[in-house]
Amino acid sequence: MAIDRTAFDRLAEVVADRKGDGLVAYAREHDGGPEGLLDDVFTNMTNAFLPEKAAGERADFQYVLRLGGDEEYLYFLSVADGTCRWGRGTVAAPKVTMRVKVPDFLRLVTGKLHSMQAFLTGRVRISGDTFYASKFEKWFERP
Repeated sequence: MAIDRTAFDRLAEVVADRKGDGLVAYAREHDGGPEGLLDDVFTNMTNAFLPEKAAGERADFQYVLRLGGDEEYLYFLSVADGTCRWGRGTVAAPKVTMRVKVPDFLRLVTGKLHSMQAFLTGRVRISGDTFYASKFEKWFERP
């Protein structure tokens, strides 16, 4: 499958128009709330997966996404045998764990925030194999 460009463009517009608390409000107002929004984003990420770029790779990526206060959403992407799947929750032994606030995550996936800049400024915290984190980005189509 390919990226749902309509959904991506709509999200990119929202991210460009809203800042911090505005993105938090958008997540809360989204159909299904923050989890509905994140489900849509992760579905689109798997649709954007380029299996030829990840040939022979096998890795689990854990996401710890914070919305505010103690609100935390756990998601994962698993890449293996030319496929990419997502789920809610945790994986036993992730190759990489990314901790990021939901607004910054939305900025990352829409290209409004550069991943290296986010990492260097502490907006994204990565643990595990940081080499894989940079390699991982190239496994997805970027609109």
